[in-house]
Amino acid sequence: QREKLIHELEEERHLRLESEKRLREVTLESERSRAQMRGLQEQFSRMEETVRNLLQSQGSPGQNGEGTVNIMKVYQEKLSEDTRKCKGGMEKNHMPADEDSRSESSSTEEEKEKTKLLLERLKALE
Repeated sequence: QREKLIHELEEERHLRLESEKRLREVTLESERSRAQMRGLQEQFSRMEETVRNLLQSQGSPGQNGEGTVNIMKVYQEKLSEDTRKCKGGMEKNHMPADEDSRSESSSTEEEKEKTKLLLERLKALE
């Protein structure tokens, strides 16, 4: 009986250690994803400022409007590509297992909301 309990205890310790290791990995990946998201937001802000500057230096909207539209399309494609990469990385590492994963899920929802807001800002600029 005692040996069986000791064996079960060792098994539980092993499972706990594995769970803690996985939690550290997921937390690290989450931090990387957040850093990447911040970088994308900064990049988007720079793009937005560039577009504003181009529009201001362009003068009237009728002049060279096609060039601005092309620039906006390139920026939107780049942003969409980066967003897909970020979402793909987050989905790959998202494993709901316990309360920590629930908090990760809520932060993922916040990041999705931020991404939507960024896309809306881009559409408004267009």
